Amino acid sequence: MTDHLSRFSVTLSDGTDMTPQLQRFAEIIGLDRIAPERYSLLLLLGLYGAKESGKQNPFKIIQEIKALEDPQIASNLKPATQFKHPPLKGLWHKHYLQDGIASMALNLRKGMDRYKLPWVEQRIAEAKAANEKRFFSMEDAAHIARDAVSDNWKRLTRDSVLTGEWLIYARYQNANYYLCLGKHQNDDAELRRQIDAICLHEFPFLSQILDQTAN
Repeated sequence: MTDHLSRFSVTLSDGTDMTPQLQRFAEIIGLDRIAPERYSLLLLLGLYGAKESGKQNPFKIIQEIKALEDPQIASNLKPATQFKHPPLKGLWHKHYLQDGIASMALNLRKGMDRYKLPWVEQRIAEAKAANEKRFFSMEDAAHIARDAVSDNWKRLTRDSVLTGEWLIYARYQNANYYLCLGKHQNDDAELRRQIDAICLHEFPFLSQILDQTAN
């Protein structure tokens, strides 16, 4: 485990020392290689918990870290943005694609809001241009479904606007420091408490970023 994490140990309620297992996990997913000395124990615990729960592929999050570290690596999700309001003001977040039906449904709804149904709109425009009354058939249902699902997903991917949950990080001296995971429904104050409790001890410069933007 990187030096800044070696000051911490993680022990289960039964006394089991999880530190070596977390160290091995960090090596397997590539955190030490991608962002050496620049990721928090809080992030590592979040990634490990996601993997253990079976509800989130941690490599999807690692892919977004790679994209932040290397401009040559493309991301299909929304660009990173800075939090504008306390208590997270001054920090940044990058979306990662959450596993599961809920995330897919959220993006499909976004696709409908953003792109509508181009195939259907084209058929309607053609009927109006021909001054004809036309009806959709059962055969058209497959085209409509494809337009709403796979084609809109491709459009979201093409425009790099897929949405997801948050990878929260700080920018300091031209480098990114990866702090934790967050969700839209999380209490920002609770996220800040976790950052204060763990990340501030690992990266003391965070106090400058958070104190300067507290108001």
